[in-house]
Amino acid sequence: MIFVTVGTHGQAFSRMLRGVKQLPEQAEIVIQYGQGEAPSGVRHAAAFMPFGEMEEYFGTADLVVTHAGVGSILCARRAGHRPIVVPRYRELGEHVDDHQVELTRALSELGEVTPVWRNEEIAPAVAASSRRDRGALPSGGDGALQRAVRAALLDAQ
Repeated sequence: MIFVTVGTHGQAFSRMLRGVKQLPEQAEIVIQYGQGEAPSGVRHAAAFMPFGEMEEYFGTADLVVTHAGVGSILCARRAGHRPIVVPRYRELGEHVDDHQVELTRALSELGEVTPVWRNEEIAPAVAASSRRDRGALPSGGDGALQRAVRAALLDAQ
């Protein structure tokens, strides 16, 4: 099963959803699609989900495709995924700034995420991605991902 989440941001992320539609028809997809129109042809679609339900999907998914929200990336990594990450772009009206682009770039350089810069790259990224790595995060919660997020937040101040 592939779990897809666009997060809770107030602007729709239709570009990412168009990319997800390019996945093979036999792919079993659960999607949290946020603002906008519900996608069809998926196992389950919800605009928003309670956190516990999302945690369950992160935990049972074979693969995660997510926007570049810190919370979604951390949840995916804690569940053992190297998520496919599609950042929202300010220039396309998907977010108020490009912090998701900056975070994706930094985490990609550390090997923590698989970046997807254009929606037509989602299906090839899914096809090329390995499934969950149960050892993705150390139990102490101070892995490379946490250090990168901490550094990015401190640099922004």
